[in-house]
Amino acid sequence: MTSSSKAVAAFGLMILLCMGVFSFRSTVREQEDREWVTHTHLVVEKLQSVLIDITQAEAGQRGFILTGQQKYLEPYRAGLSQVHQDIKEVRDLTSDNPAQQDAVRRLESLIAERITALADRLQIFEQRGPMAGTEAIASGNKGGEWMDQIRALINEMRSTEQQLLNRRIATATASTRRMKLVLVLGNAFAVLFLLIAGAVIHREMSRRTQAEQQLRSTNEHLERRTAELSDTNAELESFSYSVAHDLRAPLRQIAGYSSLLTQDHAPQLEAEARRCLAKVEEGAGKMGRLIDDLLSLAKIGRQEPLLHATPLDPLLRNVVEDLASEYTGRHIEWQISSLFNAECDPGLMKQVFVNLLSNAVKYTRKREHAVIQVGQTNRNGSRVIFVRDNGAGFEMRYAGKLFGVFQRLHKTGEFEGTGVGLAIVQRIIRKHGGRIWAEAELERGATFFFTLGSHAGTTNKKPELPDEKGVINVTRS
Repeated sequence: MTSSSKAVAAFGLMILLCMGVFSFRSTVREQEDREWVTHTHLVVEKLQSVLIDITQAEAGQRGFILTGQQKYLEPYRAGLSQVHQDIKEVRDLTSDNPAQQDAVRRLESLIAERITALADRLQIFEQRGPMAGTEAIASGNKGGEWMDQIRALINEMRSTEQQLLNRRIATATASTRRMKLVLVLGNAFAVLFLLIAGAVIHREMSRRTQAEQQLRSTNEHLERRTAELSDTNAELESFSYSVAHDLRAPLRQIAGYSSLLTQDHAPQLEAEARRCLAKVEEGAGKMGRLIDDLLSLAKIGRQEPLLHATPLDPLLRNVVEDLASEYTGRHIEWQISSLFNAECDPGLMKQVFVNLLSNAVKYTRKREHAVIQVGQTNRNGSRVIFVRDNGAGFEMRYAGKLFGVFQRLHKTGEFEGTGVGLAIVQRIIRKHGGRIWAEAELERGATFFFTLGSHAGTTNKKPELPDEKGVINVTRS
């Protein structure tokens, strides 16, 4: 995902988040406004109920006194009972409004006085008879004043609630308009975002398509180049094998005739001629060894490894015994730790140890006490085999040339060799899915490490560098 795609995605998410938050808040606010509107309507209804209740009580009391019929007492008692409940509800509903609470207290006082007057008339009726009760009603002008005051106070409270209702309705209407506006704008932004996102996705798809086409073209080119390189390598290997094989016969002739000339005509030849013939024989021998190494390298290049579960310890001991002739007359301390079983080609793996140990024997030639170590260690979770010596070593800046064909880090006069042995080792290790590298210091020895890919076997021992315990020391002199 490109930076533009990320920016568009972030912008779209931010818009959606803002829309969601604002819509939620608008919805909550609208719900609150509607609840307040409902609350105001309820207060108005309860105030009307209070007026109805006190009017009902007064009408019932008046009907009973004038007619003496008990049925008029029921609305009287019901009105008195209900008016107290309605007053309580009005008080609770207006608890957030101090002005209305004060009006409720005044309303309660007027209603209490009116209820007391109604009760007094009933008492006069019961104690002094219907005529006295009727006269009390006729002379009770103050009752009308009370009712006028109650009506006026209730109308005042209803007017206050109506004003609150109007404001709350206006607020609710404004909230609804804002919410609609937010939804419209949000949808417009969403459509715009979808258009922008579609354009970005289209552009990204076009770029991806072009990249895929370019990658496909590159892969096809690489496949062609790989096929060409494979064919070229096969031709080069075949050519090198043929050349090396065909050079053997002329070299044998050169070496053979030089040897015959030296043996049969040495007395007749001058010293310089004999020296030249010796140089010819020596050069033919070096060329023969080089050809043998090149043939081995070409053969390994064509050969597929035959993998078997192979114990490396006996294979390593056989190599050390086979190399005994190369260090006759020298003192070499062999420190060989136990290795593991590996899934490898035994013949090729033996060649690896032969080449590495031969190098170790060769480059420790100038040491009075040569030490060669073979063991295993663990690096980054991989089991690693190492071959270490205390010989001539080399400078690490030349390590990149170490495994190239004909690459030598020492002069031929100091240490003989063809410069092919380590190239053979590297090719074998790569065929086993592993890798090889070296660490060294000039005149302080060298250590070659290699892995065998995923073909390592199991062992009960923890990989570690060899020490004096568990080391096989072999000394030949």
